[in-house]
Amino acid sequence: MSKIREVFGFTEDDLMTVDPVILRTLIHERTHHTIEVLIYRILNHKTEVPANFGDVAEILLNIWKRRGLPTNKPDIKWALNYISLAKVLRSGETPKLDTKPPKPFTNEEMETVEKLLFERRSIRQWAPRPISEEMVRRILYAGLMAPQGCNVGSTRFIILRDPEEQKLVQSDIPIENGVMILVCQDMRVYQALGFDKRAPQNIYFDAAAAADHMLLMAHALGLGGVWLTHGEETQRKIREHFGLPETFVSRCHIIVGWSAEAPIKSQRISLDDAVIEKERI
Repeated sequence: MSKIREVFGFTEDDLMTVDPVILRTLIHERTHHTIEVLIYRILNHKTEVPANFGDVAEILLNIWKRRGLPTNKPDIKWALNYISLAKVLRSGETPKLDTKPPKPFTNEEMETVEKLLFERRSIRQWAPRPISEEMVRRILYAGLMAPQGCNVGSTRFIILRDPEEQKLVQSDIPIENGVMILVCQDMRVYQALGFDKRAPQNIYFDAAAAADHMLLMAHALGLGGVWLTHGEETQRKIREHFGLPETFVSRCHIIVGWSAEAPIKSQRISLDDAVIEKERI
């Protein structure tokens, strides 16, 4: 277990009793940094297979299994897949991957992408029409699948449909008929890895990426949405209302609903003005 101690400061006893959320995070991060980041360079013959390739992630996963924790979750299956590939490479063989690199979209597909990216706009008034649970779940899943620094898996959501609960969140936009979704984070995830001090910027980028993905999905579903932020007072109220620990933090929120307005799409400065070139400075 010395390898675990060297990387995280955890002993085997620690890992056998630590909250599963933390152990899961360690599996995510070690699978990402010690296998995923390297494996494609190895397969392209740009680097050799390290003698200990993937063994720390494998040790962590074995502890997960010893604790009787479920191995049928998507993220754990992902880790198991990479650990299996690492074992094949350590044995001197070359694994076969069924993944494919990105390909350019067709013109028809690109039209859909551009419609999504360039026509989405902020909607601040919503019609009194219910949003199905299926729609909400699709929006949440889009946020969950957004990029996360080091694949830490910190993103959590709180759904507020009750107008009285929505008042817990300080907002300069009147909320009528919309569903509010708080993008939250389990800060234990960052703290366990020391990322709250070594890479604190990731915390906010992770939340922002999730909110953006959610609004794009809402737009694709025909809903209107807006992305908003809130401060520490709202974070405190949310924790107290739901009985959550100090390590649970709401970062930002979106409101989605059926549009009751059609505002003019806001525009930006020209692309030429936005691109900074040395000779123009």
